[in-house]
Amino acid sequence: MMISNKERIGDALELLAEGLYPPFKQEMKNKYSDQWQEEAQKYITKYKNMKKRELEERLSQDIGALLQVISNKWDSIFKNNENVDNQHKGIIFELIQLRNNWAHGNEFSDRDTERAIDNMVLLLMAFQGEKSIINQLKQHQEIMLSKIIEDQNMDPDREKKLRRELSKLLKKIPFQNVDLLNHALTHSSYLYEHPKEVKRDNELLEFLGDSVLNFISGEYLYHKYKSVGNEGDLTKLRSALVENKQLAKFAEKLALQQYIRLGKGVALNPSLLSNTFEAMIGACFLDSGMKKVQEFLQPLFDSVIAEITSLSQGNSGKVAADSKNRLQEWVQKNIGPITPEYETIKEEGADHQKQFTVQVMVEGKVYGQGKGLSKKEASKKAAEKALDQIYKLGL
Repeated sequence: MMISNKERIGDALELLAEGLYPPFKQEMKNKYSDQWQEEAQKYITKYKNMKKRELEERLSQDIGALLQVISNKWDSIFKNNENVDNQHKGIIFELIQLRNNWAHGNEFSDRDTERAIDNMVLLLMAFQGEKSIINQLKQHQEIMLSKIIEDQNMDPDREKKLRRELSKLLKKIPFQNVDLLNHALTHSSYLYEHPKEVKRDNELLEFLGDSVLNFISGEYLYHKYKSVGNEGDLTKLRSALVENKQLAKFAEKLALQQYIRLGKGVALNPSLLSNTFEAMIGACFLDSGMKKVQEFLQPLFDSVIAEITSLSQGNSGKVAADSKNRLQEWVQKNIGPITPEYETIKEEGADHQKQFTVQVMVEGKVYGQGKGLSKKEASKKAAEKALDQIYKLGL
């Protein structure tokens, strides 16, 4: 008997509590020593009068209380963990709300469930939770992805029609399940305007594609330049190879702009092209596996590698870094071994066409702000503004 989405989320929340508690306890002990329980107790009033041993046992089981303490102690403890940033703080708040909805007996869609479990995986990975627990959560996630894909089964006539419409694109990147490709081409604005026709947009596939691209580009560069490159150079090169502008160029080579399903009034731009390319890669991975994606991406990487690196010409191996990497290098050279912090300070517009404002800070001082249609784009623009300011001041 297949369990419900609510039951699956309940199982996942239990796993999250089990995996999150050990690193939580260690971070708290590092800061407060033997008084860490009393510090945690300040933020969970329902356990106000418990003894230390009882409180510790409750905290190890109650994910709601655990997340509440983490969110309250974020700036003083958990933000200093080099693996976590403000994105993970946002995940904490989202999971607190999820846990509350779950406790009130709310039902969850397949997409809500998959997103929730994905957030749990990201959080545990950031806090360096146990791999066995992360793998169990990933199994839940894979089941939800399979359910989403199964929902896309369609009648033969519709499939034939869709294959005709996408025939030129399918010659460049073949799909067994053509509806997966169509799903990857569906922007949130189109879903917003056609809720009866379309069940979901491509944002989940975009997230998956981003992860696949980072892995494949890293492997590609390792094998191509392992004898002449160093870690720093290859990291910069990978960043240049999969940055938004480059992915938009890949999308243009495939003429994706002819096939993207957009809502009325939404303008096509490099960021949207880049996101759609990521979604298509995610769909290709689900459709045909990693090897097929590698075979598809290699000639694209080969065709542009000479434009973004001098390694192939036998030069020093220095490659152009993107703005975030350049800012990181400047900070470490001129201030110290710290990392610039990026914070989303504003979200504007409808859900299907948001604009984000991100500021970059170093040691609490704001160095620049940027706007973009994604947090990634806005972060890079904030870094560019910071670098402009640094150069103007001659720092």
